[in-house]
Amino acid sequence: MNRRDVLLGGGLVAAAAGAEVLRPRERLVLLPDGRKLEDIVPKTIGAWKPVESDAFVLPKTEGSLADRLYNQTLNRFYTSDVYPPVMLVVAYGAVQNDLLQLHRPETCYTAVGFSITESNIASVGLSNTAKLPTRELTAQSESRIEPILYWTRIGDDLPTTGEEQRWVKLRQQIDGYLSDGVLVRLSTVAEPTPEVFAGLGMFARLMVAAMQPRDRAAFIGRPLAGQLA
Repeated sequence: MNRRDVLLGGGLVAAAAGAEVLRPRERLVLLPDGRKLEDIVPKTIGAWKPVESDAFVLPKTEGSLADRLYNQTLNRFYTSDVYPPVMLVVAYGAVQNDLLQLHRPETCYTAVGFSITESNIASVGLSNTAKLPTRELTAQSESRIEPILYWTRIGDDLPTTGEEQRWVKLRQQIDGYLSDGVLVRLSTVAEPTPEVFAGLGMFARLMVAAMQPRDRAAFIGRPLAGQLA
């Protein structure tokens, strides 16, 4: 056996060992068995109630890639006599890996002709100590401006950037498991003022508070849900 064969064989062994390390052995699923997004998210949230609408920019359309990525989606348009309306989109995927992963709103909106003019990391206070990591976007088209507040959960992690999301999936793979994931997006049509984003944050806080305690982890992960118990 010559030196080249030894080096080649060693490289193959190392690659096989690396693949074995990255092979997931377990699943982490935080959406309770049989639970539907439609049933988890309350119909009434504070002063908001749902009405019919077709004004959504959606991450999932029939026959699209996202149609294969998401096992469940929920779209609701909430109105209030006191506050601006809120468009709620929730997309759930049972498996998050290199082929199947949540599409962040920056991708969905630019795909249908919007420009992302602002993008900032933020947070929503769910209690005195529990802070939900979120992202605030401003999406603009020729016909409207949408302030957007959203978050993603992959397992118990809440990544706020695409890069962080990729590292979370890699770390979980190295740890030997694959997780489910959810994207929760709140938006309205208005000027992107601090007061508008504060209203979206209030909606998020009230929505999580109104959920049954057993369902909260599916939206915000177990550590954060535990702080609200």
